[in-house]
Amino acid sequence: MALLNAWVLFGLIPLYLIYKKEIHPHKQKKLLYLSLVFMFFAMARPAYENAYVEQNFNSHDYIIAIDASYSMQAKDLKPSRYKLAKLAIKKLIKEHPQDRFTLFAFTSSTLLISPPTTDTEISIMALDALNPKYILTKSTNLKNLFKTVAKLPIKQKNLIIFSDGGDEHSIETLVKIAKNSSIIPYIVATATQKGAALKKGTKYIKDSHDSIVISRINPMLIDLSNETGGKYYELSSLNDIDKLSSDLQTQQTKKEQIQVKTYKELFYIPLLIAIVLYISSITRIAQRFLVFLPLFLFIPNQSRANLLDFHYLKSANQSYKEHKYNNAATAFKKVSPSPKSYYNIATSYYKEGAYKKAVSYYMQIKSRDKELKQKLFYNLGNCAVKLKEYDRAKKYYIYALALGEDKDALYNLTLLRKLPLKSAKDVSKMLPKNQQTAKKNSSKKSSNKKKSSGKKGSNRSGNSQSNGSGANKKTKRNKSIKSTSKKQKGAYKFTYKAYEKINKGYTDEKEPW
Repeated sequence: MALLNAWVLFGLIPLYLIYKKEIHPHKQKKLLYLSLVFMFFAMARPAYENAYVEQNFNSHDYIIAIDASYSMQAKDLKPSRYKLAKLAIKKLIKEHPQDRFTLFAFTSSTLLISPPTTDTEISIMALDALNPKYILTKSTNLKNLFKTVAKLPIKQKNLIIFSDGGDEHSIETLVKIAKNSSIIPYIVATATQKGAALKKGTKYIKDSHDSIVISRINPMLIDLSNETGGKYYELSSLNDIDKLSSDLQTQQTKKEQIQVKTYKELFYIPLLIAIVLYISSITRIAQRFLVFLPLFLFIPNQSRANLLDFHYLKSANQSYKEHKYNNAATAFKKVSPSPKSYYNIATSYYKEGAYKKAVSYYMQIKSRDKELKQKLFYNLGNCAVKLKEYDRAKKYYIYALALGEDKDALYNLTLLRKLPLKSAKDVSKMLPKNQQTAKKNSSKKSSNKKKSSGKKGSNRSGNSQSNGSGANKKTKRNKSIKSTSKKQKGAYKFTYKAYEKINKGYTDEKEPW
């Protein structure tokens, strides 16, 4: 047994103090106070924990760390090591929209710049918002990075590091941390073997021996990847990131399992007791029977409800079959409320072309069914496209992909990102199969126009609660939406506290590279 809102019980303290001030409270007043006590317990949401449920999780978690030390400003890679690394990270994230990425920047300290997310745009905005000129620490500390990553609550930590390696020499500690914390490093060496001289302004940086500092790839990075079972890459252009991307792609067939804790809420028990006690406190014994008698009339008769549902479903399915979608939605509203009935209402409105109404009903569905939630996000994405809210559509398709593999959602998302929006005519109409056939038969003579109008797709139909045909038939979905919109750049800024964290201890650095 657990209380999900246990803090509410602190309200019993002032209630107890008020009760103590009462002088010989009569029986009915005691019942009133007792009803308030049970009301507080109801608001505290008592529940018992169900067993952990294992769910398959198709997308993978990746942790990307970019070296923001001073040596990454070297220009042996164009336009610079740091800027090329940023471009490579953006390309990598865009090529894996179904995966979840966590972004870190590190020097001698480590800074989280984007928490785990499947939202590609948020990750890219976070990366662009990081400004190296506000980072005072200049050296590279892989040990601190590994310790930070080791604390993440991820089973297998696929760590992608963009770094020149700095002046790290010892790998024993790094290997130990990696093996103990299941860290698999994908090291992208962001420098050249020849290296480059580091400048501060117009002057070359010199070490304690008055020699010009030359920054090269640290050969330790190869040994680190070999000892930890990771992989090593050298970045000289954006094309070099394709090998890493293909290696990550091979992991897509793997499925991870996550454990989800569920609760069975019991708030209605103390709530019912509170109501009974309250009624008892304000009525006399003779009146209580008359007060409680009507409650029995409101106890739902399950058999009668099922009989009415059968009648309404039959009517709804018939209307759906006859393409009278508005009538079907009206009939589905009369069915006992449930995720399935709301799903059928929303799908009927979608077929009718009332996309805003469809969205309002899709949004009201609350379910722990993974497959149903994935269908909801996919259909909400289609509704958003119909309403020309293309950025919102992309987010819904990403949410659908986060719940598992979905070729249609991935295909639609890819086209939304790549295809330029020329006009409203570029948006596919997502018609059901039977309407697609009718349209094809009526426009055979205009085949050239059809080629430019894009493929047609359809909403995912819900299963009704009866065995009749109609809303429970699945319509064929096509896989393209020929539309997109310009990206709206949002504000993503780091506070002074964020930079303060990565700049911690910079006064102790003796070498600025």
